[in-house]
Order: sequence, then C-alpha cells, then structure tokens
Amino acid sequence: MTSQRLLARRLTGLVVAMTLVAAGCGDAESADPGQVDTVQGRVGYHRTPAPQVADLAFIDYSNRLTGEAYTMQADPGGLLLVYFGYLSCPDVCPTTLADISVALDAMPADLAGKVELGMVSVDPDRDEGVEIATYLDVFVDRNHGLLAPDEAALVQAGERFSAVWEIEDHEPGESYLVSHSAVTYVIDDTGTVVWELPFGSEPESLAAALEGVFAEQYGSA
Repeated sequence: MTSQRLLARRLTGLVVAMTLVAAGCGDAESADPGQVDTVQGRVGYHRTPAPQVADLAFIDYSNRLTGEAYTMQADPGGLLLVYFGYLSCPDVCPTTLADISVALDAMPADLAGKVELGMVSVDPDRDEGVEIATYLDVFVDRNHGLLAPDEAALVQAGERFSAVWEIEDHEPGESYLVSHSAVTYVIDDTGTVVWELPFGSEPESLAAALEGVFAEQYGSA
C-alpha cells in the first residue's frame, strides 16, 4: 500500500486534528494512544508516554549538497523543534515558521541559541533537500532541511510523531496542495518529544512555552 493511500485512510483524523489546531486545543485526536497533558498557563501539551524519535532515519541537507544522516535529537542541553510541512504550502507553513522566528527573538539569547529547527518534507516528490534548508534560512539560522530516505521511513515518522497529511489527487505535472497537521514538536537531547505546540499560538506564548520546557528539562529558564 502506498503512503498516499495509507494516509488517505487517516483523513478523518486529519480533519479533526486541523480543527483542533485551529481552535488552539492541540492535536489530541491524532496522538498515539496515551494521556495528553497540559501545564497551566503554558500553550501546548505533552503525551504520556512521550514519543521516542531518535531512532528514526532522516537525511539532513543543511550542510552538504548530498545530504548526511541525521539523528532526531537536540544537542546536549538544547531543544530541537520539528515541523512536518512542504515548500509549496501557501499559508500554514510560512506562518508557523515566522511565528517560531519571532518567538526565538523574544527569548533570552542564551536559550534561543540552544534551539534548532528541522522541517521534514511531506512532499518529497517536489521538495529538494537543499531547497528546504535554504527556505528555513529565511526564518532560523540553526536549521535542518530534512527528507526521509524513502517512502516507508516517511510513513513511519508520521506515525511516530502522529503527524498526518493528505496529497491532493493530481495528474503528472499538475500543481497540487497538501493538507497536513500543523503541530511543532519539541525534542530534547535524548530524542524524546517533550512538548507539542499547536498552530496559531502567539509568538510570545511560544517563547514562554519553550522557556518553560528548558526549565523543566534542564533546570534553566
């Protein structure tokens, strides 16, 4: 079964997820079975058990034209923000990335310097790895333009993160859109998804949430 057909079967979950994201309620319906918890006053949520993602396979094109193997794990004492999107996205993706950029500018410089951003393309037929990295350069200096090595690895990553997407039917050569969930995943230096940020959150709220995660994970704020 192709990834497009598999993900088509999850379209109902995607619609619910997008509705919840737009409402600021979080992507709970598309999460893996388990408890979804929030912290009072902090935008976002985390899952119990928390997803472990360090073993997933990706190729990073931020430093080499040919790409290099990448481990989905933050640097020691840092945070890695991961977003599933695509370069032709007309609105949700650039809005999300711009909000992250503003949020990092609002954070203390020492903490912001420990945050990296990775974007995984859910449209690998059109997106080139180096182009993803170049696109991210507009928003965040410390970035990773990521592609899964093959279709199976992309599906596995989507399932592990609970990211969902649906590619619009199209003829070869036609333009098309991709509907997708819009959660930003916060990963610590053990490769654990420790927090999840919904689409539409104010940059100031995102900054405060990230500072809270730093304090919780590393004892710094």
